[in-house]
Amino acid sequence: MTSSFTSSELLRFESLGDNCEFGFVLRRHACEAGSLFRWAAMKPDQLLSLLRANFTDFYRFENLAPLRTNMVLDAPYGIGWHTDLKSEVASGRLHYRDDEATRRKLHRKEVRKLQYLLSKFAARLRLGGVIYVLKSNGGIAPDTVDGILDELTALAGHTDFALLEVQASDDPARIGTVERRGPQRLRGYVSRFAAYQKADDVDAEAWTRIMDGARHLYPCPDWSRRLADLHVESVDGGIQLAFPIDASQDLNKPIMGDLRAGMARLLNGNQWCRVFGDNFRLHGPNPDRPGNALRWTGVYPPGPFQLSATARCPVSDSVPLRLSVHIHKDDGTLVAEEELQAQPGRAGEIALLCPVGGQPLTITITVNAARALQTGERAVVDLTPPGLHPDLPAPKLDLMAARAVAA
Repeated sequence: MTSSFTSSELLRFESLGDNCEFGFVLRRHACEAGSLFRWAAMKPDQLLSLLRANFTDFYRFENLAPLRTNMVLDAPYGIGWHTDLKSEVASGRLHYRDDEATRRKLHRKEVRKLQYLLSKFAARLRLGGVIYVLKSNGGIAPDTVDGILDELTALAGHTDFALLEVQASDDPARIGTVERRGPQRLRGYVSRFAAYQKADDVDAEAWTRIMDGARHLYPCPDWSRRLADLHVESVDGGIQLAFPIDASQDLNKPIMGDLRAGMARLLNGNQWCRVFGDNFRLHGPNPDRPGNALRWTGVYPPGPFQLSATARCPVSDSVPLRLSVHIHKDDGTLVAEEELQAQPGRAGEIALLCPVGGQPLTITITVNAARALQTGERAVVDLTPPGLHPDLPAPKLDLMAARAVAA
């Protein structure tokens, strides 16, 4: 669909969970911005408990259990999260697909991602101007709405935000409308909510009218300036690797960045290997040809680290790809390597532990098609920007730390 909102205006909205419905509404407007609760399965009272508990023991490895083949349940809070800790059905029950060592490695990566999203959540609250969307198919108790508003207000400090509660209504005059219920309270109405088992079956017209009404009832004239001021840092001091500079880069001006991330080069690539959205897009040649590769030289991590990234095929007709990851010392000594595959519908996860730090290293990620390409076929992979994170025990998710980073 063609959106009536600018990309900046869409970033004023943030989901507070229940299910993925509002996440799919944003997707219809081509907004894929990540947020903490966009894809969470969580009732409003569970959100309130999480906020009141300051996220204590949130997403601990020991508290997670299979919920669906691609989701885990954080048992103390009753919240479901999409995950790479995949499960399979055996003997009528869900069981984890991977062994514990592999799951712990993936869990550490997911905790870092959640800590970043938690930091972003806190930073946006303090930014002000955000409209938080709250819904539940079965309705929400007024005390729960009040409690969530109180907790968000305490976290926001002195900045303003709006809490938009959405309800289902069979009154045609109400559907698609928004009304003000208090200084920071809005309420909108849809004809129906999507069923939990089909969260993308949304009342798109009503949702769009609600969003339009909400942004006018709660305007933020300086939103573009606020958004430009938003800055979210990695809580663990990690290093993010960049894509190589291209011909459009003005080399007469300083190039800002983390010097520890070294110098990036694209090997054997072409114009189709580029930054696409937030990802690095690569095309894999035939297996018998030199692969397209991203190489970072002079990377200087302060100590042992885990290299993390996700590889996904962005098109359904892509041929599966094989990725190889190598980390070398300056003298050419191989210190860590990993191989993985990515195919449509199943992402590949880079989670490579490197025991070496405190010296310059070279990191290379190479992609090839997993099989010979036929005429008209392509092998395409999107790689999230690789990150180097200190090899420490899995960090605890901490809202107070997130607030300190956001301040």
